[in-house]
Amino acid sequence: MRKIIATGKGGVGKTTSLSAICQMMSSEGKRVIVFDTDPSMNFALGFGVPFDKVSTITEDRVQISEHLEEEGIEVSGEEILRDHSVLTKDGIRIVIMGAIMSGGDGCLCSAISLIKILLNYAEETGDYDVAIVDSQAGPEVLGRGLASEFDINMILTEPTAKSSEVSRQVMKLGNDLGVKNTLLVVNKVIDEDDLKMTAELVGVDMDSTIGIRFDKNVIKADREGKLLLDAFPDSDASMDIKCLLNKVESLI
Repeated sequence: MRKIIATGKGGVGKTTSLSAICQMMSSEGKRVIVFDTDPSMNFALGFGVPFDKVSTITEDRVQISEHLEEEGIEVSGEEILRDHSVLTKDGIRIVIMGAIMSGGDGCLCSAISLIKILLNYAEETGDYDVAIVDSQAGPEVLGRGLASEFDINMILTEPTAKSSEVSRQVMKLGNDLGVKNTLLVVNKVIDEDDLKMTAELVGVDMDSTIGIRFDKNVIKADREGKLLLDAFPDSDASMDIKCLLNKVESLI
């Protein structure tokens, strides 16, 4: 099973790009599982899954931990994955970590640890070809060691100094964890200079940099509550994401 983590600053188009890649992979016959570790849970929502329709890891983490202690992951893994995930119409399995339930609950460390256990279990089952972690904005998940020895750190960014600085941080942490490949994805590109400038700011070679053009259809799809690939499959952004998929598949 190949493993990819999608990282970057909030608002850079990570969920939009990642959703399209997962749809494309699934349409090719790949068995895809996504671990949504972003507390905003926008990935599942993008596929039409309301927050109240699935149990999250965070709200059930005490029961999950007790279950694991009593029966072990070999016995309880399938049940835990089934009860805390949804299967989209595209055949994509989405496991939802969830958010902190109330003020004063502390950090998401224990929930991230459970995601690591479930990710390893999914790999051992052989039921999936690709596992993708949709990271929360910023370096938090990488700081918890979730992506140790993954195949790709897919860094989503914008052609701005602030976004590039976050990208530098997550690239370093990914390298520290032994992620095999770094792929910089620059969203909302206006011209070629945007791509070159961002690659230089982050410190990534152009060979490992992919651009996705600024496309108003992305905004239109979001307003309509639709996935980009469903609403505008032939848009500029959709075409660029297909090129991104080709690059991803060349690395895994």
